[in-house]
Amino acid sequence: MNKKLFSIMFLGTLATFSAQEKQIDEVLVQGKFFETPYQKVNENIVVIQHKEIEQSPAKSIDELLQQYTGVDIRKRGGNGVLSDISIRGGSYDQVLILVNGVRMNDSQTGHNSFNIPIDLSNVEQIEIVKGPAARRFGNNAYAGVINIITKSHKEKTVKITAEGGDFEAYSLGANINLGGEKFSQSLQANTAYSTGYRYNTDYQIRNVFYQNQLDIKNGKVGIQAGFSEKKFGSNGFYGSSADQYEETQASIVSMAYRQKLGNWGLNANAYWRRGQDMYLWRRYNPAAYRNMHIGNNVGGQLNA
Repeated sequence: MNKKLFSIMFLGTLATFSAQEKQIDEVLVQGKFFETPYQKVNENIVVIQHKEIEQSPAKSIDELLQQYTGVDIRKRGGNGVLSDISIRGGSYDQVLILVNGVRMNDSQTGHNSFNIPIDLSNVEQIEIVKGPAARRFGNNAYAGVINIITKSHKEKTVKITAEGGDFEAYSLGANINLGGEKFSQSLQANTAYSTGYRYNTDYQIRNVFYQNQLDIKNGKVGIQAGFSEKKFGSNGFYGSSADQYEETQASIVSMAYRQKLGNWGLNANAYWRRGQDMYLWRRYNPAAYRNMHIGNNVGGQLNA
């Protein structure tokens, strides 16, 4: 008798839970040339939404990505100083990095492809495409694609942040947003510094990023530009030497245009990325070995 009563109560509880409905916000995937509802994307894709980013304890984009299956982040140094990104066992040269759909890969080495001047607080969404589905994005997309979507601010706000910690660590940031009903723009700047948790692991980071976007009839047009500079001790990064040192710079400028034409769409962008990498084998004896690389990427895309 007791067993029958328990079964009836249990089934009744299941029926109650199954009858409850919860409205879930629609997720739009921008990895395609135009926004597509998540349910209609026939690809192995992970979408990290703004709410997940806010709730995560991660302080940088690479820290956030390492929480997801299939993405391997090999960090050298803290606070996003240098990170190699691998998807499904591929190398860091086989992962394409996009910012708002624009290519960001470094022409010299995939080590520096993640030198992007964007703070995690300015990220709206991150899309990760894994495996063969990424091949339509072209070269560097053999193993996968990571598309970082920044926030589009249409309100007027000013945000200033400051943090501090051990080893003389500090970070300062400012975000200024100005916009209107059909126009948005934002300027973000941040800097971070630390003496390092052990010998020759100090770092100094400076980032500046600007973007704007204008809504036009059935489309959008926008500009983004940024600069990132990192100076850091490279204790054991590329060999046994504890005195290695590196300075990297990345400059980006791009323009994008999207237009819907009935059942068709037009997507066009043009971009320029300059990367600079200066490496010292002996930090306090530059004459021992110094290597300097400067690379420029200029390109564009037109899809219909």
